[in-house]
Amino acid sequence: MNINWLIIFLGLGAILLELFVGIETGFDLVLIGIALIVGGAVGTITGNWIIGIIITAILSFAYIVFGRQFIKNKLKTKQKNTNVESLMGKSGSVVKRISNGNPGQVKIDGEVWRATSKQKIAVGSKVTVEDISGVTLHVIQ
Repeated sequence: MNINWLIIFLGLGAILLELFVGIETGFDLVLIGIALIVGGAVGTITGNWIIGIIITAILSFAYIVFGRQFIKNKLKTKQKNTNVESLMGKSGSVVKRISNGNPGQVKIDGEVWRATSKQKIAVGSKVTVEDISGVTLHVIQ
């Protein structure tokens, strides 16, 4: 078998392996596979397997050094706090009295939330969100 065709088949194998492995490799196998296919094709066109290997090496090196971080950054999902998670540490005011065992209500950023505390807290008092359980805020004075 011609070495250039072997390089092309290795590239196809890398791409197929990416399909089975999934996104965990971050498209590395697909892009390295493409580099192998292009290098093998150039080697076949020129009739020189050494040129094919050199092209494959140059493309693979360029991807690993320059393109890999770019692709990884594009594939990253940005973590965004949900409304409830963004309340941690925020301050608000009590609009319905809170006592140990009886939840009350707290207004934070214009929204009223169910709130509990280990201490009694009167209406109008300033509180800080210490913890969240479901949609209930656990506050301290």
